[in-house]
Amino acid sequence: MAVMDKAFNTKDTLLFRVQKNSESWDEFTSVYKRYIYLIIRAMKINHHDAEDLTQNVLLKVWKNINDYTYNPDHARFRTWLSRICRNQVIDFVRKKKTHDNKLAHSYAETVKISQPQVEALAEDEWKAHVSTAAWENIKSNFKTEAMSCFEMINDGREVQAIAKELNLSESSVYVYSKRVRDNLIAEVRRLNNSWS
Repeated sequence: MAVMDKAFNTKDTLLFRVQKNSESWDEFTSVYKRYIYLIIRAMKINHHDAEDLTQNVLLKVWKNINDYTYNPDHARFRTWLSRICRNQVIDFVRKKKTHDNKLAHSYAETVKISQPQVEALAEDEWKAHVSTAAWENIKSNFKTEAMSCFEMINDGREVQAIAKELNLSESSVYVYSKRVRDNLIAEVRRLNNSWS
């Protein structure tokens, strides 16, 4: 398993805190609200409806979190959460069918999304969610040159061209990029450990 993949495994710390005391709910919501929204949007639900459904999912989680049993060998927490998202979306679309045929038609394909497809979407969204937060957390720690080296290398630019454009040696480009990458990976791990 790759280093980044290991960093994305959900641990139980935040889950246990939420189950043990409701004061951790605000932290849980700050971590998972955007993630839930992204899963729902990935299921082709429009922005406004996705916001409403995000609230519905959070309410469902709030009501059922104490019944959730952490068992990473059976299913991860994000699997359980993605199932709630999918069920809420399906219920929403079915209700829309009876009230608004035109809107229900636009969501017809959404109901056909299988649970494994939703889990795959959820996993991709989790990685993007954590990576984006990690990037926001570390980017002010580096000089513009270091950030530019990292971004340009990740955009597929040649090291020689980056060095010339930024007036740096090629070895400096590698060093700057590696420092940013190492910090980003460490921050992804930290966030996963503290959010999970």
